[in-house]
Amino acid sequence: MKSAHGWLMLTLIFGLFAGISAGCGPAPPCDTSLVTLDETRLDAESYEQEAAETGERVEDLETRLAAKRGEIDAIKDKPEELEKKVYEMKKGSGRE
Repeated sequence: MKSAHGWLMLTLIFGLFAGISAGCGPAPPCDTSLVTLDETRLDAESYEQEAAETGERVEDLETRLAAKRGEIDAIKDKPEELEKKVYEMKKGSGRE
């Protein structure tokens, strides 16, 4: 049992030193053309502009949604009054 622990410890130490000595090494140089980099930069700028415009539209839609919810809450408890208005509109159009 002791010899198994000894071998395990020795293997662990050896693996640790092997990993440290091998390492990842330096990163290879980037072989990307300047045209590709410029196109990517322009794409990123257009995506950022689209994201800003979308954020503005979301804010506008949230404001409009809150206003509509307020209108719904204002008339939610008045079904009889609303039915009377619908009846008057139908009567005026000749459908009633």
